[in-house]
Amino acid sequence: MKKQIIYLLVTFAALQLTSYGQTGQQRDDANGDWTEQHVTLYDTPEADMMVRAGDIDNLSFGWPNDFDPFSGNSTYSHGFPWTLDDTDAMGTDRIMVISSFGYSPFGKDGYTSSTSRPENLPRPILLAYSLNNMELESAVLQLFADDFQAPNWGAQYFATINGESAPYVAKVINQLSQTGPIGKIVNISIPENHLYLLERDSFNIFIDDTITGVAEGYAIDFVKLLLNPKGFSYTAKVFGYVVDIDTGEPIENAVISASGSGEVISDEEGYYIFENLPAGITNLYVTKFSYDTINILVDLINGDSIQRDFQLNEVLEADFVADNQNSSTAPHSVQFTDLTSMNPTDWTWNFGDGGTSEEQNPLHTYETNGNYTVTLTASNSEETNTKIRINYISIGVEGIEEHSTISAYQIAPNPISSSAKISLDLKNSGSLTIYIQDITGKAVKTVYKQYQQKGKCDIEMNVDDLINGIYFMTIQLNNNSLTKKILILHE
Repeated sequence: MKKQIIYLLVTFAALQLTSYGQTGQQRDDANGDWTEQHVTLYDTPEADMMVRAGDIDNLSFGWPNDFDPFSGNSTYSHGFPWTLDDTDAMGTDRIMVISSFGYSPFGKDGYTSSTSRPENLPRPILLAYSLNNMELESAVLQLFADDFQAPNWGAQYFATINGESAPYVAKVINQLSQTGPIGKIVNISIPENHLYLLERDSFNIFIDDTITGVAEGYAIDFVKLLLNPKGFSYTAKVFGYVVDIDTGEPIENAVISASGSGEVISDEEGYYIFENLPAGITNLYVTKFSYDTINILVDLINGDSIQRDFQLNEVLEADFVADNQNSSTAPHSVQFTDLTSMNPTDWTWNFGDGGTSEEQNPLHTYETNGNYTVTLTASNSEETNTKIRINYISIGVEGIEEHSTISAYQIAPNPISSSAKISLDLKNSGSLTIYIQDITGKAVKTVYKQYQQKGKCDIEMNVDDLINGIYFMTIQLNNNSLTKKILILHE
C-alpha cells in the first residue's frame, strides 16, 4: 500500500508541473472536429474514409501545449481517477480493469486500486458508418492507448472485432508497457482475411483478459479506423537488414510487413526500407519460406530514421506444388513435387481421395471428378511440419474451384525463351503477386506485385536473368493461389 501511495503522489506532482492546454474547437481535415464523439469523413488526406469513436482530448485532461497526439510522442504522466463524462463514447475516456481480476499476489496497479466494479468493467467501443458501395481494399486501426502494462503485470489480453478473434490486435496490446500512466497512438493493420468484418457498416472492438486475474487496468482515449488508407500525416523511416542467425548471411526476398504501409522485400544484401511508416507504435514483422516469422514493435516519433535488423532461424517447412491442378474430366494424373526446406528424409502424402504415398515426388491418378485437398507431412531427424492445400486439385469442375478468385489463366509461350505473357481473369480485386521458384523451392524472381482490379489483365514477363531449367510460377491473389510448371529454354 505504501508503494501505491508514493506512486500516486509522484504522478500528481508530474501533473502539476505540466502545462496543459484546452481541447477547444480543434479541427483538422484528417480527423474532423476533435470534440465530437462520433465522426465519419470521406476522402480525407489519409484515407478514402475515416471513422472515429471518442473525442480527442487525452482522457478529458486536454493536451499539453504544442503537443500533437498523432506525432508519436507519449503523453506526460497524468493523475487518476478522473471524473467520467456520460456523453463520452462507450468504452472511451474511462478506466477499465480486466474482467478476470481477483486476488493478485503481485499487488495492484494504480487504476485497479482507485476504481471499483461495476464501473471499471471492460466495455466495447463501437464505430458505425456506411461504406456507400465503396470497395474495401485495406484498413488500419489507430487507437490512443493508455496504461496498458501486460508485460509488467502478467496480463494476457485478447481482442475481438465484431465478435471475431483478432489476434493481431492482442499481439500488439500484450507488448505495450505504458507505466506512468502515459498514452500513445498505436497503429494496427487489419489483415486481408478480416476485411470482410468491416463490410457490416459497423466496427465493434473489445479488449479484455478473462484468464489471469491480475490487477491490470487501462484506458482508451479514442479509436480511429482508416479505410483504404492513402498515407499518414506524421511518419518516420525504418530500415535494416535480414540475415540468417547462424551464418550471418543476408536473406533475399524476405517479406517485411508494417502496419498501414504494406510490405517490402529484402534485396540480395538483405536490405529493406520503409520510407513513411506511421508515427507511434507500429508492428513490424518478417516472413520467409523455411524461416521462423519474427515480429517487433517499433516506437516512432515523427521524422525519425531508425535501423531495425532481423535475425531469422531456419526451420523445416513443408511445401509442394502440382504440375497440373485442373482437368475437365477424370481419370487425371498429377505429378507432385516436394519443395520442403531443410532436407527432409520422410514424406507422408494424403491426396484427398483416400490415396496416400511416402515417396518424395509421387505421381497420383484421380479416378473420379471433384475438388481434393492435398496434405504433405515432411520430417527429418529433428523436425516435422505439415502443409495443407485446400481444394488444390479440381477435376471435372467447371472453371477453378469456387473459393478461388482466379477464374482463368494462361502463360504463353511455354517453354519460354526470353519473354512471355501471363493472361488472367480475376473474379475479385486484390493484392496480386506473381513469383517464380526454382526446383528446390527457392524464390528466384518476383514478376509482379501490386494491387490489381478485377477482370482481365495481361502481364509481360521477362526471364533473361534466369538460366535454362524447370521452374514453378505461383500466381497469388489475396489468399488464393495457383502454381504452374514453366520451362525456360534460351535460344
